[in-house]
Amino acid sequence: MANEVTLSEVDLKTGVHLFLNRLNEIVDSEPEVSDIHDAFEVYAMKKYSLGKSASDFAVGGTGDLGIDFYSHKDHVFHIGQCKIPEADYLEAHPEKPKTFGSQALSDTKDALRYLLGESTLRPNDKVKRLFALIQDHKHDPDFAVAFYIVVYGRLSPRAKDEYHQVKTEYESRRVSIRLVEMDSLVQEFLLGSSHVSEQIQFDLHTKKSEILRSPDYCYFLANAGDLFRAFVKYGWRLFDLNLRYEVRNSAVNGEIIESLSHTKTRKQFHHFNNGLIIVASNYSIRDGDSSVRLTGAQIVNGLQTVKSIYNAVTDTQVELIDLDAGCVVPVKVIKTSDAKFVADIVRSTNNQNPMAQRNLRSNNSEQKVLRKGFQLLASRWFYQLKEGEWESLTSEQAMFFEQVVGFKASEFKPVPTKKTGRVIDNQEAAKAWLAFIGFADQAGDRVTHFFSDNAVYDMAFNCRPTSEYWQRFAEASDWDKGRAEKLEPQQGDAHQYLLAYFIWQFVNAFVPSPTRYRELALDEGVEAKKITKASGSYTTPLRDQDAYLADSTTYQTWRLMANMKELLAEIVSQCLARRYGPLEAERCEEILSAFEASQYMATASIKEIAQTAAFATDLTAEQAFSRILRMLHFVSQQFFEANKQQLLSTSRMRTYLLKRDLAAQMKRLVWETNDRKTMDRVWKPEGRTFLQSLPDLPKIREPRA
Repeated sequence: MANEVTLSEVDLKTGVHLFLNRLNEIVDSEPEVSDIHDAFEVYAMKKYSLGKSASDFAVGGTGDLGIDFYSHKDHVFHIGQCKIPEADYLEAHPEKPKTFGSQALSDTKDALRYLLGESTLRPNDKVKRLFALIQDHKHDPDFAVAFYIVVYGRLSPRAKDEYHQVKTEYESRRVSIRLVEMDSLVQEFLLGSSHVSEQIQFDLHTKKSEILRSPDYCYFLANAGDLFRAFVKYGWRLFDLNLRYEVRNSAVNGEIIESLSHTKTRKQFHHFNNGLIIVASNYSIRDGDSSVRLTGAQIVNGLQTVKSIYNAVTDTQVELIDLDAGCVVPVKVIKTSDAKFVADIVRSTNNQNPMAQRNLRSNNSEQKVLRKGFQLLASRWFYQLKEGEWESLTSEQAMFFEQVVGFKASEFKPVPTKKTGRVIDNQEAAKAWLAFIGFADQAGDRVTHFFSDNAVYDMAFNCRPTSEYWQRFAEASDWDKGRAEKLEPQQGDAHQYLLAYFIWQFVNAFVPSPTRYRELALDEGVEAKKITKASGSYTTPLRDQDAYLADSTTYQTWRLMANMKELLAEIVSQCLARRYGPLEAERCEEILSAFEASQYMATASIKEIAQTAAFATDLTAEQAFSRILRMLHFVSQQFFEANKQQLLSTSRMRTYLLKRDLAAQMKRLVWETNDRKTMDRVWKPEGRTFLQSLPDLPKIREPRA
């Protein structure tokens, strides 16, 4: 088995949650990936690639015999088959791994029989090509096939027995079958969880008297097995100061794993690898000059090497004993506590894998200006330029924080003794800003274009609305043509970005998770005696649950809102602009000091308030944002009823809802609802328009209708 691991129920749930976050990141960042199913296949294909010089192909589709991808290099093939539940199951049970029965092995058997010339099945052209390649190479002495069964869940005991039978059957034919269940997939996300606070300290063994030394520096060839053990113990904490953080599933890593899997290349590993650079608060030579003990260590270059060593062992491409016996890695150790020096090292040496566009932009002047702007707010906010930066800088007693940021970490925390801070992420800030200024369609597109597309980047960080822009935006329903040309080429103020970010966070917290709104709707079905429930679980067949949900207003309204959060944020911004006037810096500062935003400014927490607002039976006049979102929930119900047929028939609701003609339709419903003075709801009293009912700001004396 590739990596037979059984996690505890608690660890498995945590790991699945983190893994699901990773898959959602893939959906957001890769335009060709539309959902979790596609992301799972992409993740598996990259993870089991043979490297950057290999040929990788996605296969899935009609006639694929269950084959989702393959990687081919020289005479070696990695073939992958992904097993993942249907979308409805994932939506209902996102963190509960499914158990697959014997049927899951049927595709495996069909694929293997065909690929080895023992079947008359008629596959698609991509599988035929793979068959032809295998036939061309199968007589070569180095021919080998690794067939991966990657399961988003677990096999049942009976299916597991059948897997072992198939595995044994094909071993003699140079085909190794490797089962990767959910426990193994998520294990790496849990690394270091048992050593989250102690000081990092580990030994690297080396050959006696082969250590080059100078003041505060040493260089040697370290045992690769020791690096594996250090990673298992401390996990991603080893790389807290790495400005790249994890470059997941890089093809470069496949090359490293391949070189570790053969005796000859394993012994030559140090000749072809750039090695590691480690900064440490201290190091010492121990055990008669045969090991180096590192204290307060951080690997600032070499993350991919260490991660690939881990992957090679856990995927049984190499035994740990073989690494101990004959594999070494060049290691440079620098004793330093100079943050600027460390940062310079990271930037100049991290070139083995391509740097993300977001990281490459992190030193741009507009990013530095925004960081300074957030630092100087009444309550300091940390503007995060790279994923995980706050977590990294506040780790290890935040010893580098003040050197890098210019202020103490405690100044960014609502509670100085706790780790949680007032943090605004620049990727999320870009999304929030674009929605805030009327570009929900751009905000809802893949997050990578915020930094890779120059035009979108400029809109997100180098342009702002004029007073005239805000006035026209406030009144228009069909806000589309010529939007970008009406912006002025000047960066927005930190207060404007923070208001945009607050709105985005409020919308996200207000809309329940898919699991939660599914439960809400099904519980209504239980009360109506259309759905059965026993011992806390729904006993109605899943197909019947789905049929009920298709006609559930509760379910479909929340589902609609969950898929158009960017548009909701844009409409909130429009409501504010129409009610309070142009959302320029001073006006945004006033709004942030009022209503629910005032608490957010100090605590960076709005989740509980927004979640409560979604179902409250009473709202005060001062709960402006809660009332706006409740009004939008009402309008979303009307919008769904008006577009029910199209919404239920589309396979990609999110893409459909980003269309600007639908945004205009939604806005028209908002303003029709606003004008209904006779309506009396928890979010609006009778006798006034909705906007008239919103409270005044301290400096606004004449509210607009």
